This record gives sequence, C-alpha cells and structure tokens, in this order.
Amino acid sequence: MDTSILKKNLLFRGFTDKEILAVIAKLSPREKVVRKHDTAVYDGDRMSEIGIVLCGCLRLSHIDENDNCNLMEVLNPSDSFGTMNAAGDYKLAFSAVASEDTRILFISIAPLFEPSARKDELLIRFLQNVAYKLAERAQALTKKLNDSIRRSTRERLSDYLSDESEKAGSKVFTIPLNRQELADFLFVDRSAMSNELSKMRDEGLIRFDKNHFELLLELPDSASDG
Repeated sequence: MDTSILKKNLLFRGFTDKEILAVIAKLSPREKVVRKHDTAVYDGDRMSEIGIVLCGCLRLSHIDENDNCNLMEVLNPSDSFGTMNAAGDYKLAFSAVASEDTRILFISIAPLFEPSARKDELLIRFLQNVAYKLAERAQALTKKLNDSIRRSTRERLSDYLSDESEKAGSKVFTIPLNRQELADFLFVDRSAMSNELSKMRDEGLIRFDKNHFELLLELPDSASDG
C-alpha cells in the first residue's frame, strides 16, 4: 500500500510509514474498486467505516426534495469521507459517484471504542487524529453553510477560485469542475454564475478558458473565521 497518499490525510498525521500500516491492520481494512460512473456509497446508507480515496476521483452529491442535484464535494487521492457518519452512526446525506476508475480504502472505527484500545498507543493516537478530522470537517461545513446563506455569487466565486489557487500554489490553475458542476457546488444559478465570471474577466480580475483559470489580481477573501 502506498503510504505516501495516506500521509497527506489528517487521520495519519504524525505517523511513520510503518505505523500507518500497523494501525490500518487493526481497523479491519478493505479495498474497493469503483468503476467510472458507478456509485461507491448511496445517500441514506448507514456507514460504519471511513473511506479514503487511494486513486481516482469521487463526487459527493445530494438530491434534494425538488430533484436538484447539489454537488457537495470533489474527492481526490488522500481525501476521505464518512468520518462523521461512522463516528455518530448517522445516515449518509450524499451519494459518492466515481468520475473515473477509483480505488477506495475503507477502515472501521469500531476497534477504537473497544476496551483494549485504551492500552493501544497507536489506536489512541489515531483516535486523536479522528477528533481533529471531525473538527476540520465541522469547520468546512460551517463555511459552506455561510457561503450558501449569506454571500453573493461573486463572493462565492472569489472564495472558491482563491482556495483553488492556494491549493495549486499558483495563480494559474485548473479546477476539477465544469460549469454546471461549479454552479451546483456553489449553490448558484448557472447563468448568473457565468455572467459574473464574464464580468470578473472584463474587469481584469481573471482569465479563463473552460476550467483553466488565471488570477490577475488578488481576489478579496469574504470568508469568516466561523
């Protein structure tokens, strides 16, 4: 197993390669290959495991009562899902569909709550990282909620493009979403979003060609600390 991918996930922060393999072995690991366009997990399922993308790409989406598809997140190698659901025994509020052939590592968190885990240093450290991961996820959900109820289309676009630029470490970057997917992810109307992108281009803020972007000026950050 390629531990270099797992090391990028907060769940394994502070673990050596040997420790990563050792702790995974204690968590009933299993791997699953999901072919392009197939569904890995379904909205409404109960999930007692954490899923970690080893290769490929997953799109997490939720269909609301009006049959609108809301794109919640795009997961790339080293990204994980289901931590909150596994920890709280909650039903999933999304389906995970592979946008290309994808391999996922599933690990159970049940061993973390067994009496013997209290004396296992590796499991204790992993449980601490699970707590950090839950906090990180809660903060991300809070930010997304604030985006959806308070910010304008331009502010949502600015925040998203700034984040993608920071992830890429460059003012020139490619986003993993087409126009409809981006509108779904930002919870905005596609036409209104396209108009706003054109205005930002005309104002000399950005250049773009399909999903390739360049930031010409630093975009204002409207995010709150939450």
